[in-house]
Amino acid sequence: MSDPLQPLWRLPLLVLAGALIASGAQAQSGYRQRGDERGPPPRQFADPDRAANAARRATGGRVLGVQGSERDGQPGYRVRILQPDGRVRSLHYDADSGAVRD
Repeated sequence: MSDPLQPLWRLPLLVLAGALIASGAQAQSGYRQRGDERGPPPRQFADPDRAANAARRATGGRVLGVQGSERDGQPGYRVRILQPDGRVRSLHYDADSGAVRD
């Protein structure tokens, strides 16, 4: 006979994973934590969620993926969008200015 509580052992793990995702927990460089000022300066607009939202607003499409990238020496994110007409488009989100461009 199967134990009816067996599936519940996964519940705490799911709750923890959901809390981490909801809080936007991200790994951070150890530079700032140790008080070492050699690390890169914090970016005002450096957030993959902001990149996705900005690209979604700019195109009206659906976000397929976001990954860190660099363009013309500027750090940011590459956002792949499925446009309403069915085409897939890649945009660059500039982490310094918050601008979205082709």
